[in-house]
Amino acid sequence: MALRAPLWALCLIAMAVFATWQLRGGHTGIDADILSLIGQENATQNGPQSDIATVRHLLANDGQQAIFMLSHANRDTLETAATDFAGRIAALDGTQAITLPGHNNDRFADLMTLYGPHANSLLSPADRQKLADGDAEALYRRAIQNLYSPATTLSSQSLKQDPFALLPAFLSDLGTKLGTGNDIITRDGQFYLPVMASLSPDLRSAGTDRAWVTGANAALQSVTNATPGLNTAKTGQIFFAVAEATRAQSDVQRIAIIATIGILVMIGLVFYSPIPLLGALLVVGSGLLAGLAAVVAIFPTIHAIALVFGATMIGISVDYALHYLVLRSAAGSHVDRLRKIRPGLSLGLLTSVIGFGALSLSPTQLLSQIAVYSVAGLVAAYCSVLFLLPLIPARDVRSSSPIRKLHDGLQVALGKTFAPIRVRLIASAAIIITLALAAVLIPGNNDIRQFGHGNDSLISDAGNIADILGLGGSPVFIRIDGDDPQARLETGEAVSDALTPLIMDNRLGGMIGLSDLIPSIPRQTENRDLVTNGLYDRFGAALSDQLPVTITAPNKNADYLVPDDNAARTLPEITRLHSGGSDIIRLRNATDIDAIRTALGRIQNVTLINPPTAISNQFAAYRLWAWIALGGALCVAAILAVLRYGLQTGICVFAAPAGAILFAVLGGYAFGIVQSFFTTMALFLVFAIGADYVLFLAESRNGTHDDDTRLAVLLSLISSVLAFGLLATSSVPLVRDIGSVIAIGLIGAWFLAFWMTAPTETNNNTQTQNQRGQEQ
Repeated sequence: MALRAPLWALCLIAMAVFATWQLRGGHTGIDADILSLIGQENATQNGPQSDIATVRHLLANDGQQAIFMLSHANRDTLETAATDFAGRIAALDGTQAITLPGHNNDRFADLMTLYGPHANSLLSPADRQKLADGDAEALYRRAIQNLYSPATTLSSQSLKQDPFALLPAFLSDLGTKLGTGNDIITRDGQFYLPVMASLSPDLRSAGTDRAWVTGANAALQSVTNATPGLNTAKTGQIFFAVAEATRAQSDVQRIAIIATIGILVMIGLVFYSPIPLLGALLVVGSGLLAGLAAVVAIFPTIHAIALVFGATMIGISVDYALHYLVLRSAAGSHVDRLRKIRPGLSLGLLTSVIGFGALSLSPTQLLSQIAVYSVAGLVAAYCSVLFLLPLIPARDVRSSSPIRKLHDGLQVALGKTFAPIRVRLIASAAIIITLALAAVLIPGNNDIRQFGHGNDSLISDAGNIADILGLGGSPVFIRIDGDDPQARLETGEAVSDALTPLIMDNRLGGMIGLSDLIPSIPRQTENRDLVTNGLYDRFGAALSDQLPVTITAPNKNADYLVPDDNAARTLPEITRLHSGGSDIIRLRNATDIDAIRTALGRIQNVTLINPPTAISNQFAAYRLWAWIALGGALCVAAILAVLRYGLQTGICVFAAPAGAILFAVLGGYAFGIVQSFFTTMALFLVFAIGADYVLFLAESRNGTHDDDTRLAVLLSLISSVLAFGLLATSSVPLVRDIGSVIAIGLIGAWFLAFWMTAPTETNNNTQTQNQRGQEQ
């Protein structure tokens, strides 16, 4: 024992140093992105992806962009401020590129290089319709006007490639579909200018997203102070994620501080001595350190909610310390005292590991982090009880303690509720049946939008930017599946034709798909035929007489424009319109989803996806999985209980944590707490802690330390309800619901642990209390 204590202390110090180095050095990031709550199921690389995999991929791409909107009554002032601001954002670490109206000449040249050789294969919808209707003369007149316009940008090369000026119309239409990122908008006497920043993909994983947001906010504040009358707005996943992370970290600090103080006060009121406080702090601290060290060692990024949840380890790990600390000094040496609690302590740890082991199988990384944190923390707390607490001098519980008096009163009240074993077996059967029915009948609500706190200012900014600039906005999109890229492009063109009437009716704000950037080969062939027959054959000679160069009809055997790597380098938008083996059509301001779904009804290989709905459906499937996993953990616990205590007593012991789960489910439903995947997963904690309660009582009921164990269980309840009850005050709805469900369940766990392990003799409780009084 003398050697184990310093070795374990050195391990704790090493874990503390490692965790601090990982977090302070930026080696492990803190994440609050909702995407991290989604599992990692993926389809084959080139095959169709699941809805949730596509959503994750597209939202991850969208997360690499931040949009700012600057507005002012004077255009020159606005452009000056925007140029200054863009320079500040470009200088931030993590910014890859800046898009600013009037500063993208290189982009136009690149587009002309890509599209120029294929000008006769590319037609805007309006030009294509005119040619199809036989109104080619209108396009000829436009070409003549463009030729003699003072503002013309024609060159000898463009005249050879595109003498009828078809490409400018195509690019203009494409710019409208992409959004107004290259335009200054005028509305109600105000000029609005977008500044878009492309962000490094590893900004979040490197843990520098908070620094980037701080720098961006400072740049906004600086340009606002320097430009009277300037208004700004911003949007982007990075702003929402950092806001949630900041709020969650604030909750962590508050919950940890208040829970620690509360538990220390409780222990002080029991022992009237600071020495047991030291022992409790050692155990609690070791649990927190080991849990944190395990998480940062395994995961490159920790979710902020996992940190909040990890703070509640205070309420669990202290349980182990309490069972040792409440033992009387007259119970013998530290070896004798450990011998009394070791069976219950070991069984409690085993059941907790089983419960959290099932939790670690969760398809979401968040709950895997919570499981790792909890298992490592509880194992460390267990070791600290065995190796460190024996070094702490024993202190007896004071008989004048208010908590001791509360315990005595509760024991008297509980003694009046005790029932024969037959009644408890009937109650156990009722608990099991009712729990199964509750899992099936109580409806779930997994709407992802209810999990986060939300930031009113950011939500308002996002709405204004979508309304004025047409950027951001509706996340609804259409996925086009298929093995043949050209077949997917043709399907995209069919979708565009089907949805265009909805745009005309203002039921859809706009759309952009890969086929808008690069038409299918059949469409390009049709365009060449229309241009050749409608323009070159009829007006080619007349136009040639007006030009300083000789024009020739398109070569129908020329190469086609295809979505290859060269196109992707010129058009980075392609990455936002492709996912796995599927093409994507992004919809803007989709106000009538039913009309869109109806319009797509007869088009094959097309799926309309609403990301919030897709994520919510995924969590609904996870919730079903959670109940199955929880049922498996309960079955294992039932087998262990029967093997340890026999059939009848084992069933009663098993029914205590099962009843605690039922209490949490019914209580949460009665109080209007959302029954989501995450509250279902919280039931694993109710199971683990409830199992601790009943196992400690079952192991001690035939021993001389039975009354001490009952007091320790009450203290454990107070500390756990304090920690998890504080979760119920979190500003994050998800965390608040989890804390509420656990707090409700633990109250039921405490009662059932006593009731299911009731003494067989009616005077047992009186004898125990008399024994305690004699020893004191």
